[in-house]
Amino acid sequence: MIWSLQVLRFVAALMVVYLHAAETAFEATGSSGIVPLDLSIVAISGVDIFFVISGVVIARTASGMTSAEFAWKRFRRIVPFYLLCCLPSVLVAAKTGFGWREGVATFLLWPATDVMTAPLLLVAWTLCFEMVFYGAAALVLADRRWAAVLLVLYGLAFAFRPFGPLFQFLGNPLILEFLFGVAIAHAPMRRELVWGIPLGAAALFAVGIAGLAPLGGTIKYLSGVDALQRVMVYGVPAALIVYGTMQIRAKQSIWTYLGDASYSVYLTHPLTVAALLAVWTAYPVPADLIVALGMLASVVVAWRIHEGFEKPILAALRPAIAGKREMPASS
Repeated sequence: MIWSLQVLRFVAALMVVYLHAAETAFEATGSSGIVPLDLSIVAISGVDIFFVISGVVIARTASGMTSAEFAWKRFRRIVPFYLLCCLPSVLVAAKTGFGWREGVATFLLWPATDVMTAPLLLVAWTLCFEMVFYGAAALVLADRRWAAVLLVLYGLAFAFRPFGPLFQFLGNPLILEFLFGVAIAHAPMRRELVWGIPLGAAALFAVGIAGLAPLGGTIKYLSGVDALQRVMVYGVPAALIVYGTMQIRAKQSIWTYLGDASYSVYLTHPLTVAALLAVWTAYPVPADLIVALGMLASVVVAWRIHEGFEKPILAALRPAIAGKREMPASS
């Protein structure tokens, strides 16, 4: 376990929470606070940090597992709690009805049918990519020759991206960020490389100042619209930050605990922030206070859900793989 990456996972989750809290403040007041919304949008790069971390974690921890062990651990860690978290979105959507495409995207985390379709819990678009990566890793664990085959298939899907949702999804440039993580996992560790953190952070800040941050929504993310630009302006700095963070020798602390709870933070914060929007609309407060309270409330609610639901779910399913190593979630 690289404890410093656990801390970074919390930071990455908090970046996404910050962006959504800032967007809520802008909707309620017309201002995102002290940081302009055009610059705040860079915080979405927390997702790219997650993707790179995921590549590192899988490459570092999957060794020695069978394909079945790996697949079960990933399923157990990601899917049951995700299904619980998406229940409110499903119930809301059920009032007006949703189609089979939304059902496939939500319950199977497969968005690429005849048209690209987002899961009902919108932030779960990242889990769609996680599932693809986990499936690929399971195949490689079953037979290492799959690695070359999958790279060729990815190249073909990338080339055929104009021809429909299947190729847009499986050939999405964002998958390169997972591969950045795999490469970093095998790179040498040198203390001076910690400078990757400020370099990557400075690059992200420069992207925001220069207005190079790609704009989009869930469907664009899944379809890979402007994804090559995103890999360059978010993915490369994210890789620098992750690699730099790996050089730090951290120990277990409250920050690593929060990193373990980051999956809860990521999945549950949209509901918390949305609920608070009704409060801010009825009782206006300054934008910066909306952002701060939105972030604080999101973390507190996620902490309680992590303790009350996520950990018990994991504990209930643990006997099936007792004695094996655990892998943290990345999303």
